[in-house]
Amino acid sequence: MSVCTTRRKFIKNAALGCAVGLSGVSIHCKKSEKNKPNIFLFLSDDHGLFETGCYGNDTVQTPHIDQLASEGLRFTRMFTAEAMCSPARAMLYTGLFPHRNGLHQNHSKANADIKSLPHYLKTLGYRVILAGKIHVEPASVFPFEYIEKEETEEYISGNHDQPFCLIYATKNPHAPYFPEPPPEGGHHPEKIKIPPYLINAPHTREMVAAYYNKVKDMDKEVGQCRELLRKHNLEDRTVFIYASDNGPGLPFAKWTLYEAALNVPFVVKWPGVTRKNTVTDAMCQFTDVVPTFIEMAGGKVTGNLDGSSFLKVLKGNTKTHREYVYGTHTNEGIKQGSRYPIRSVRSSRYKYILNLNPNHTFTNNITEGHSPRPGLDADEAWYEWMRLAENDQEIADRMNHYQHRPPEELYDLENDPYEQSNIINDPERQHELKTLRKELRAWMLQQKDPLLVEWTNNS
Repeated sequence: MSVCTTRRKFIKNAALGCAVGLSGVSIHCKKSEKNKPNIFLFLSDDHGLFETGCYGNDTVQTPHIDQLASEGLRFTRMFTAEAMCSPARAMLYTGLFPHRNGLHQNHSKANADIKSLPHYLKTLGYRVILAGKIHVEPASVFPFEYIEKEETEEYISGNHDQPFCLIYATKNPHAPYFPEPPPEGGHHPEKIKIPPYLINAPHTREMVAAYYNKVKDMDKEVGQCRELLRKHNLEDRTVFIYASDNGPGLPFAKWTLYEAALNVPFVVKWPGVTRKNTVTDAMCQFTDVVPTFIEMAGGKVTGNLDGSSFLKVLKGNTKTHREYVYGTHTNEGIKQGSRYPIRSVRSSRYKYILNLNPNHTFTNNITEGHSPRPGLDADEAWYEWMRLAENDQEIADRMNHYQHRPPEELYDLENDPYEQSNIINDPERQHELKTLRKELRAWMLQQKDPLLVEWTNNS
């Protein structure tokens, strides 16, 4: 049965047993249902950490996310491993990296034997609902109760005789972007600041301003969802989380392994647990969310997930979580995408990127022709850059790097957060390079990455 045919069908019979094996994962209950918090995850689409007010962007308007951050805990180092809608969401819902859950190409399907968040939380007595955008298949792997976004209040206002986990998945601020004159208080092209990973040009400014207006629309939805919880007296017993699946659909962001793609906003308010206006630099990945939700729900995970719970980070009992975070990109399956597989690993300071097909040209829907959709898309900024590059060598070099990357890249993120200077040949960084190469190889081996052999043969 497809996801579409199950969208409006509520699954009535949640399993309430306390210990069950699911694909090698065991869940053990630790507390009664009446003490379990509701979980509300607001998931946006293509919203970057660099494009959020509380993360230092003083142009974009995100007052509701900023307010949430002032009331809770803001993660500075939460990462998806793949910057595309389907793989990011599958990772978030399964606790497994893309090559283990099977959904490593956009618009593809997870392996049929994989279990996901609904399986685990239903076992702990929760109803698990997905409102809005789905973009994961098959439905048997992701057996949420599917509702429309507009039905969220109807559900929220109901009789909650059991706790719920509700994922509100908006399509904002995904492209296309519309350059209508902004409403009062909107973002104007001449008044915004362009992120350093983009090229500052007139049409690019227009596109980014239009993108920021969609970010503002999305932020309004955050406020509306929080108001629903207040209205129905659920705020004090609900964990509210704001997150995005990946960075914006702009060059050097989505479809790459740069920080603008992988490092996503993640803000948590858990009444009575998280402290107000706090920040953590603990490195976490989307694979850690499922085990964290299981522990929030009173369970304990023993088994073969890629993630581990960061509950201690939420409680303020530790300042660290992971030593390394990983990235993977499969360019095949993207509209007009070339074969250009990429892998990465980052420590707290350094990022190592491995381009496994560097002799080919990186292409996607940005570089290969105008979008048929109405409004603005990133390809129009790309064509503007092409025109400017005819008389500007710096722009030409930047565009060339987007499409023709070296076999390896190394960045010092402490001094170069926008990854502008590749220090792969710096003699003083060879120890860090060797360490990260070794760590990436070990991760690819653990993941049974099919391209590990190709890398080994070419090393």
